[in-house]
Amino acid sequence: MSVWLKFILCSIALIYSGYKLSYLGDVISEKTRITKTLMGFAILAVATSMPEFVTSSASIVVVKAPDLAAGDLFGTLVVNLGIIALLDLIEGEGPIMLKAHLNHILYAGWTVIILAFISSSLLLRVITGKTIDFWNVGMESFVIIVLFLIGLKIIFSLEKSNQKGKFKTSQAYKKVKLKSAILRFVFFIGMIFILGVWLSKIGKEIVIFMGWHDALVGTLFLAVVTSFPEFIVSVSALKFNVDMAVGNILGSNFFDLMIVPLCDFLLRENAFLSAVKIENLFTIMLAIILSTIVIVGLICRSKRSFLKLGWDAIAMVVVLFGGGIFLTILLK
Repeated sequence: MSVWLKFILCSIALIYSGYKLSYLGDVISEKTRITKTLMGFAILAVATSMPEFVTSSASIVVVKAPDLAAGDLFGTLVVNLGIIALLDLIEGEGPIMLKAHLNHILYAGWTVIILAFISSSLLLRVITGKTIDFWNVGMESFVIIVLFLIGLKIIFSLEKSNQKGKFKTSQAYKKVKLKSAILRFVFFIGMIFILGVWLSKIGKEIVIFMGWHDALVGTLFLAVVTSFPEFIVSVSALKFNVDMAVGNILGSNFFDLMIVPLCDFLLRENAFLSAVKIENLFTIMLAIILSTIVIVGLICRSKRSFLKLGWDAIAMVVVLFGGGIFLTILLK
């Protein structure tokens, strides 16, 4: 079977499984009375982040390709942020950031903080050649876990305060039983695990077949496929709630950052950031720039638009196209 045919088949199966996982996450959130805002940030974000976690982990454990894992992770952050610009175009009623809640600044802000720390750590390892590792796990992984937990506590505390007494009962899934939803949720997690391992192997085959860089394949191919669940869920959520759609994207990026310490613990030979190439720094910086544009857009609340796109969405499209072209030239 052709490597590209396998890639297409695996991609379709992964996208479908990611969609079903997200749908079941929505069902479970209704049955357990979780608010819509927290559903977008927590339940849906975690569900749609599963493909990235599995594919990156398999890239480390199965095919022994840290750059493939890094390309998938950091590329996913960039692709996910690009989805916000697509949501702005689909929504078509003025800048989407004008309608999104200011709380999203907190999600994007914590992501930028952790990404800045990761990029600094990667740069210092390359420039100085010195590392602070514990049992072949980089010191930065422990710091990332601490920053993640602090950010998570602050975010949930803020959401709990804002949503107190505002929960509205929904009957959209009245006929679906909670036990059935949970069992199917677990089943599709298993499917994503299997497909993620297969996708990582296919990614390595593409690297060998085309002679491309691991980071390029991870960023331009694996990242796009593993980001499809975020796109599908966010477009669906946009029909009902802008905050749920935007929260799913920014929440997914926030949770995806935990892939770095996960890969660090799985890669036993040395620290994860010591095993990846400096070229991944460019993708990280793209993610930081795009996240910052989102923050500025949320603060400015501009009503200006062009071709149904807010100025912030237009800026994101320009950065994405420019960055994508430069990355292809850099890594090919």
